[in-house]
Amino acid sequence: MLCGGKKSYFAAALCIITLTSMVTFSYLRLQRLSYLPKIIQEGSRCRGKITNSTITAIKDNRTFIISPYFDDRESKVTRVIGIVHHEDVKQLYCWFCCQPDGKIYVSKAKIDVHSDRFGFPYGAADIVCLEPENCSPTHVSIHQSPHGNIDQLPRFEIKNRKAETFSVDFTVCISAMFGNYNNVLQFIQSVEMYKILGVQKVVIYKNNCSHLMEKVLKFYMEEGTVEIIPWPINSYLKVSSEWHFMQDGTHIGYYGQITALNDCIYRN
Repeated sequence: MLCGGKKSYFAAALCIITLTSMVTFSYLRLQRLSYLPKIIQEGSRCRGKITNSTITAIKDNRTFIISPYFDDRESKVTRVIGIVHHEDVKQLYCWFCCQPDGKIYVSKAKIDVHSDRFGFPYGAADIVCLEPENCSPTHVSIHQSPHGNIDQLPRFEIKNRKAETFSVDFTVCISAMFGNYNNVLQFIQSVEMYKILGVQKVVIYKNNCSHLMEKVLKFYMEEGTVEIIPWPINSYLKVSSEWHFMQDGTHIGYYGQITALNDCIYRN
């Protein structure tokens, strides 16, 4: 009787494990299928307004797009660097328009909000979408729904689509120049030291700086050392000059430096 009981328990356990494995496999397969691009329209034209702004607010006012980049390291995806509210943004979709046939594909996005928010409600995020297999889209739109009119959505150029040789070998990314920055001597010393160490390009995400600092930046831009990326983040969010949340009603820390640095890496 004892032996029979053990066999029954073993059979039951084996049955439960098998059933759990089948359910898990089916769930993962359905999850995978839910992210595959789906055709929602054919024979149209890509007529949405192309935006060249560094920061673009999506209509829900909880999502801000910086720039999309082609990423084929693991699979063929578009990786959109953005800023999202870590609780309120649950679903986003990538709208791809494939030319010349005009087929419009919609892909459900995987939203990866970076863990290093330091308590702020908004944080840097990777919005990742699988691309259609039979086309290489040049632009993408981001929408909170798989339904709508693509002509009403802003379109973003997908950067890094074509493999190109690097224009320089050594770039330094400096995030978020803000607070009417005026330490000219420190900045010049830093750039000149970078150049001694072999740096060929310094990228600065500029929110604001002093008039004298503007002249210094202009000099280095004309020299070809500095590249300026406009960074008007305070036009969209209440920013903090602190790196951690102070319960003061601000939305994002240190003028969104983590987002700027992530964008700088993919941009270069």
